[in-house]
Amino acid sequence: MHLRIFTLPFDPVVESFPDEVVTEFCLNKRVHKLDSQFFQQEGKTYWAVSVHYEIVAKGEDKTRDLDENQKLLYERLREWRRETAHRDGRPVYLIATNQQLVEIVRRKVKTLDGMKGIKGFGRGKMERYGGQMLAVALDFYDTHKQTEELPKEPLPF
Repeated sequence: MHLRIFTLPFDPVVESFPDEVVTEFCLNKRVHKLDSQFFQQEGKTYWAVSVHYEIVAKGEDKTRDLDENQKLLYERLREWRRETAHRDGRPVYLIATNQQLVEIVRRKVKTLDGMKGIKGFGRGKMERYGGQMLAVALDFYDTHKQTEELPKEPLPF
């Protein structure tokens, strides 16, 4: 576990502390404990914030709780995103972030309405890529359904 301490001065102009520094720092970390203390020094007010955290591994942590089939769908969506980004000349994260792909998998999205509930899927992204992502997911579910219906034990031939 790591520790980071921030000392933030009170800004009398905006009447607040610059807490966005702490918020931005915590974005890609798993915070275990956060302590804070106000103090004054030489007539100025400060806010000390200590953050006990772990660094979250990119991509790996997001898929840790997915089962094998969910991970397979996640990888298919990533592959589609990579090909689409290359074709459109855009960065992959503008098409969909890893977290958005994980949410599609976790929620077992099977309709465009289901996809609309995912943070970051606005009208533009839905119009441009929603149908294509949904097609990848539905194709996966159709294929997976067919393999699930096969007998678990060998047939007696």
